[in-house]
Amino acid sequence: MERIKQMSLKKAFFSITLPFLLIAVLLSALSVWGISELMGTYGASIRIGAGGGATVAPTLEPAVPPSWYRFLSLLQLLLPAVFVLTAILAADLLFYRLKLKRPLATLQSGAERIMHHDLDFTMPSGSGDELGQLCDAFEAMRQELANNNKKLWRQMEERRRLNAAFSHDLRNPVTVVKGSAKMLKKGLSTGALSSHQAQDAISLIEEYAGRIESYVEAMSSVQRLEQLSCSPQLTDWGEVAKELNESLRLLTQDAGYVVEIRFKPHRQSVWIDKSYLFNVAENLIANAGRYAKKRIEVNAAVRQDELILSVHDDGGGYSQAILDKGAQPFLRGEEGAEPSVHFGMGLYVCKLLCEKHGGSLALRNEEAGAYAEARFRISKP
Repeated sequence: MERIKQMSLKKAFFSITLPFLLIAVLLSALSVWGISELMGTYGASIRIGAGGGATVAPTLEPAVPPSWYRFLSLLQLLLPAVFVLTAILAADLLFYRLKLKRPLATLQSGAERIMHHDLDFTMPSGSGDELGQLCDAFEAMRQELANNNKKLWRQMEERRRLNAAFSHDLRNPVTVVKGSAKMLKKGLSTGALSSHQAQDAISLIEEYAGRIESYVEAMSSVQRLEQLSCSPQLTDWGEVAKELNESLRLLTQDAGYVVEIRFKPHRQSVWIDKSYLFNVAENLIANAGRYAKKRIEVNAAVRQDELILSVHDDGGGYSQAILDKGAQPFLRGEEGAEPSVHFGMGLYVCKLLCEKHGGSLALRNEEAGAYAEARFRISKP
């Protein structure tokens, strides 16, 4: 039987049908011969003619009723047809059971599961015939559908992450622009705004407007966050520290906590992507601001070929999930946080930007609260 299962449908059909037909032919021949013998033995008698000693040729006459004789004649014709039809029917049933039943059931079950969007199964062929090859083709189609679904899901997940990061990271520059505009408005209304202060505020607004524009362009041209490019430029550390200090001051001017910023001076220029540094600093401070009670400490220093930026708050510290899993996308420290308020992307973006800048992000809890340390490589790329 196993040998028949591996045959092609055509060959298997003839291999199964031929023996049954031979048996049917043999039974038909035996039936014809048997009925003929029966009719010859019981269906005729010899009548001997007499007269003048002459022998009259014998004549055959039925010794049974004519109806039985006709029945045996009809049976002699019908039995071969019955044997052949029975043989074909039996061969067809056996062929269906051995070659068609299982693969058809497998194909039907697979089609129903795919129709219900269930691709988590396999379709074993079980044979090397045409239906087995069809099952293999169906399995290849299922695998391709499953791979395409996974790919589509990953693309949707990447787009979701990209959109969340985009929405998340636009908040800080917009906050700085709004703070600068608010400062200008207040200074103009009170008459206490000097031309130098106005120039600084306008320069900051221009810089952050350009940053927002560049960020929108960058996020529109990539499909994944990992595709963002890092472009370090040789920059005077004093100027960078001054701009960052002013940016963080405007970002936290209406916060309910005190921000202490300490940037150690460094005479040499550094290779830094300012947008990466500002983004990480703003995200770390915004994240600390959600948990800080009264104070946040921000420190930055250049050590050899690294720029180290640390943010320390006096809150309750990072959740165990963040400490266990690290900076993962959509991972929020507080239970039940509203996505519209907090996307859970800040720390993940910081980690990604630090790594793309040749550095790293470390998170830990201290006695006084949470501590985040971002490192950037500042040597020539």
